[in-house]
Amino acid sequence: MKFVVSKKPKEYLKQGPTGCGLYAIKGILSAYGKDDGRNPFAYWHGGILPFITTRLRLIGILCSYGFDAKWGHMRELSDEQKIAALQGLLRRDTPVMMHIGNGYRKDGIWSKLRWRIVSHWITLWGFDDEKGVFYIYDPCVPLRYHDKSIPVGNVQRTYQQVLRDGSGGPRWWWRYGYITFTHEKH
Repeated sequence: MKFVVSKKPKEYLKQGPTGCGLYAIKGILSAYGKDDGRNPFAYWHGGILPFITTRLRLIGILCSYGFDAKWGHMRELSDEQKIAALQGLLRRDTPVMMHIGNGYRKDGIWSKLRWRIVSHWITLWGFDDEKGVFYIYDPCVPLRYHDKSIPVGNVQRTYQQVLRDGSGGPRWWWRYGYITFTHEKH
């Protein structure tokens, strides 16, 4: 089975050294017609460290644009249950922001050291069971590596890669964490 969220970002921007969560938010706002054209860092209201995009801050930004956003995690689930949970969230026809350890270097090669120490936000926009991949918007992927053959996102990663990436990063309590939302606050 193949599923793609019905709304898609108008473009996939490349972040600089920081701001992955803010770029993920900009993609969501773009898909839902709420992007006001500002630089992603303009969504950061206050705070002295805009490169630290905490889950509460990201949820707050989504809520300020009329979404009902929530944090969840899948740490206790088996790998198969994690994949099924992500697919179930996507089938609600909304993307899923996922916190990962970013082991990918600028050349696309994966590094275990980076995976352990670099926190990162990506957005899942669909999946293909036959190929065993998720369609992802990863703002860290250089433009020259964007996969133009996929229906949404700028990169596809296998289920196993997403599971591996979800278990990385320095904040163990965020592992397999995600932000999901409904279209409007209730």
